[in-house]
Amino acid sequence: MYQRILVGIDFSDTSEEAVRWAVSRFPAAEIVLFHSVQKFTIPGYLRRELGEDLDVFLERELDIRANLEALADKVGIEALLEIRHGWTPDTLTAAVQDLGVELVVVGAHQRTWPTEESRNITLAVVKKSTVPVLIWRAIRNERDRTILAALSLREGAEKVSETAAAYADYFSTRLVLLHAMPGTLQAYLRAVSSPGKVDETLARIEQGARQDVEATVPADQRERLNIKVMVGRGRPIVTHILNTAETEDVDMIVVGKAHAPGIAGKVLIGGITSQVIEEANCSVLIVPL
Repeated sequence: MYQRILVGIDFSDTSEEAVRWAVSRFPAAEIVLFHSVQKFTIPGYLRRELGEDLDVFLERELDIRANLEALADKVGIEALLEIRHGWTPDTLTAAVQDLGVELVVVGAHQRTWPTEESRNITLAVVKKSTVPVLIWRAIRNERDRTILAALSLREGAEKVSETAAAYADYFSTRLVLLHAMPGTLQAYLRAVSSPGKVDETLARIEQGARQDVEATVPADQRERLNIKVMVGRGRPIVTHILNTAETEDVDMIVVGKAHAPGIAGKVLIGGITSQVIEEANCSVLIVPL
């Protein structure tokens, strides 16, 4: 499915588990173990004692390379090691372009982030990446069982469902397609329609939404995949996504991100996507639209 996957390494247990997951799920892919060395100031006493030729960055890089080699050996793979200097979102994005990476995997802790800095870095990686980013959390089951595609049914929704369907096809898992209708829809219909026609109109709208949701998956995949179509209303969209992930025992949520209209060249994460990333109890795959 992928030729080259980059896994961000912070040397936590979570990042090691993320590597093991990537290797077990994509055994044919080349794995890139990535770490970025942040800039730091060298204390004056070291300069005075060891001289101006002191290269602390080289020493740090050699230490990191040794640790990455040890991790690769522990996992049992021959990985490509990539170490860069600078702010992680910038260096990681550059590495993705330079190395032809097709998927970025970043390990995350359950709901809570170790530090605010790690949270901000992860969200910045998602914003800047031109390829899908998987915020990986340990699956609840021994193997992946269910993938949830959260669909807006706006332009680009097909990209989300096609990606989710490709994963479901590859992993042989169940696929849940979810669309949450606007929460104000029922109130609007009550304002413009006679009371007796509101339920009937809602039923027709919901049926049309179901048909549109199903149509986002290519016909050949619909025939062989185990697909459940869900259309929700009456709650905030984020609530629908997170509740469905819980009730359907989802292992991965697939959502999209897009360029913000009128902001040239800038990519934003919508409030819904960022909330899903932060609050989900499972992995989240963010797909550029």
